[in-house]
Amino acid sequence: MYFWDYSFETPQENLAFDEAILESMDSSNQSDGELLRVWQMPEPCVVIGRSSKVALEVNLEACQRDRIPVLRRMSGGASIVAGPGCLMFSLLLSLDQRPECRGLDQAHRTVMSRMQRSVHAALGAIGSSCDVAVEGVCDLTIDGRKISGNALRLKRSWMIYHGTLLMEMPLDWIEKYLLEPPKQPEYRQRREHREFVASLSSRVADLSKFNTEFVRSSVSEWDARRLFSEHPFASKYIDCTRDWVDRRYGNPAWHLER
Repeated sequence: MYFWDYSFETPQENLAFDEAILESMDSSNQSDGELLRVWQMPEPCVVIGRSSKVALEVNLEACQRDRIPVLRRMSGGASIVAGPGCLMFSLLLSLDQRPECRGLDQAHRTVMSRMQRSVHAALGAIGSSCDVAVEGVCDLTIDGRKISGNALRLKRSWMIYHGTLLMEMPLDWIEKYLLEPPKQPEYRQRREHREFVASLSSRVADLSKFNTEFVRSSVSEWDARRLFSEHPFASKYIDCTRDWVDRRYGNPAWHLER
């Protein structure tokens, strides 16, 4: 697997890259090219699921007042708030190499078990005894409070699995810009945002060290030791990402169509 620690300059480009590389690899005949990318959004934004209805999940008035972009991603799931202090990851996986991931349930189990181990290993490396669990379909929790949400998109031969890890992002952004989700996992027990989510900053003294250890453990877990500069998509990622921004992610009407 290849590894890339890289954040684009805009939220739109970060979302466009995931779709660009997924579509490019899925239209090719290559099965070699799995990628782990870690990144952050450069500014606060709301990212809604592919089928999300803005009126049901987003406080659009507050977003417009504070000039918070509302962007639609290619994967499913509910709306999130992302921005500085929210670590993101994207996994591009080959379904030819991992046929078990063609089923949604097994795809979630395959990825979430490894991400759970990566977070657990990083916490252990800095001396934390926090216990990390997988709850709902694809959430990571500590003491029953959500620290990570994730989503996926399956194509014919490739899959993108991407998610968040709340480090030190202001949690009041979530309460301010999101409505209470219409669909909730059972373990949430109808808790409001401020009672349901938690950040690692409340449990980890040295976030910089945790970040380093999390990247290290994730690279080890996925054996992602090859450089992105050698990836078959590397020579065209700039043009392809820009193309998807022009076609979709730079178009406000597409983000707010539902």
